[in-house]
Amino acid sequence: MSELTMLIDTTNGVMLLEHSHLSADVLDKFAAIAGEGKECGCARPLDVIPAPITPDIQTEEARVRIAGYYHNSLVEGPGRRSSALFQFCPLSCKGCWVPHLHSPDSGQLVSVTTLAEKLLDPSFERDGVSILGGEPFAQSESLLALVKELRRAGCKHILCYTGYTLETLARQAETQPAIGEVLADIDMLIDGPYVVALAGGAGAWTGSGNQRVIDLCETRRTGRIVLY
Repeated sequence: MSELTMLIDTTNGVMLLEHSHLSADVLDKFAAIAGEGKECGCARPLDVIPAPITPDIQTEEARVRIAGYYHNSLVEGPGRRSSALFQFCPLSCKGCWVPHLHSPDSGQLVSVTTLAEKLLDPSFERDGVSILGGEPFAQSESLLALVKELRRAGCKHILCYTGYTLETLARQAETQPAIGEVLADIDMLIDGPYVVALAGGAGAWTGSGNQRVIDLCETRRTGRIVLY
């Protein structure tokens, strides 16, 4: 069954068209009316702001390797989001939309304080911050430091994407405590690898049908996995 969702971003007038199983003919008709569009999706926004350059000062401040960040995302969690793209992913899922984020050597090391300031820029409206990759949990210590800094700066909702399942992360937390601390703090987790064969069954904010949108606040409260 074909589905079509159309959103108009009132801040900039951009139309977001989300669809499944629409024919090329139908999409061509939309293009004839609204003009040619650009394909976007989770971790593949239209405009990425380059990672800010952090002065090379010898300090103990935590840093994270990112490819960039952006604001006004409507496809990476509830409401309007500011998002960070973590650099490096050891999973390399087949068909991944962002293979340029797989390398551990690309991107830029940025202090978590600087990144939090950029993500919470008061010039932009937001309902929360989304952290994507790459694989954020591959930099678990840096991820935890960023989460703590975002909370310190007043961020009320943090969502994190991961190619691992929540169950796998829980096992990893036994030897990597930072993973457990992140899971104990953030509000939502979108988990699971990207599976090309299941892309047609993707739901809101996910890339393939196997991925889950987990309400971690309710999951922690009830002791069982609760989907958003």
